Amino acid sequence: MMKELFFNPSGKFKILQFTDIHYTNGNTADHKTTKLMEMLIREEKPEFIIMTGDTVYGPDNLENLTKALKPVMDSGIPWSYTFGNHDTEDGVDETVLFSKLMSLPGCVVYNADPWISGMANHYLEIKTQEGAIKWILFGIDSGNYNKLENVGGYSYVKSDQIDWYKKVTREYKQKDSDSSSLVFMHIPLPEYREVWGQQQCSGNKKEGVCSPDINSGFFTAILEEGHTKGIFVGHDHINDYMGSLYGIKLGYGRATGYNTYGQEGYLKGARILVLDENNNSDFETYIRLEDSRKEWQ
Repeated sequence: MMKELFFNPSGKFKILQFTDIHYTNGNTADHKTTKLMEMLIREEKPEFIIMTGDTVYGPDNLENLTKALKPVMDSGIPWSYTFGNHDTEDGVDETVLFSKLMSLPGCVVYNADPWISGMANHYLEIKTQEGAIKWILFGIDSGNYNKLENVGGYSYVKSDQIDWYKKVTREYKQKDSDSSSLVFMHIPLPEYREVWGQQQCSGNKKEGVCSPDINSGFFTAILEEGHTKGIFVGHDHINDYMGSLYGIKLGYGRATGYNTYGQEGYLKGARILVLDENNNSDFETYIRLEDSRKEWQ
């Protein structure tokens, strides 16, 4: 059942995006990640938290899931989850991990359509205090690795997922034309290369865009539907840029976890998005760093 989310009494809704936590074995780096998550939650005080993949890594992924998510669970703030390519790579599969997720305090993830590809494809409504729906948050399973042997590389959003997304957005457009949406997933779309190439991005690009080698047309469908205003991903640990492509913002989160690769001087952190109930065409966003600085984009 879909959990109701509401703008705060000031008409704002703050989203905290954690990505690439890579909790592995409870070592010093993992504990450092936990402390950072606690600090960011405490100082930002979001209305909602979204995890965009690679939260856990390794053969003990099920055991470590609750350890990785403890700061989020303890916060009492509603949160949701999308899978990354490493979450289930060496441990239990998505079905087992998803079942555990749904039992955790504060988790609002669900599997909206069990007949389409992936796990935990879902959407959530954000309502005003009076109950009017203003924003929809989509969580999309971007998969892990491409099973087409002659292609390889990373997986892509499948055609049945795209059809599902189009069906849901059309239902909302028919029901209430005054709503917009955001999409959260793990692996960047191929269009992330294109938006950087236009040289109109803010933020950092310190590695190549690790997108699928197949373009399945998800961005085109988003563009045609005209409902989604932004797409936010993780996956590439030292990219955090954002740019606008044909009116849709494409952005990275900021890698949060210390137990994985990074770059010297490139601080860990998270992305913040702030929605306004009186503006469904745009939103504010910034990167929040471990040293408490904010980088507006």
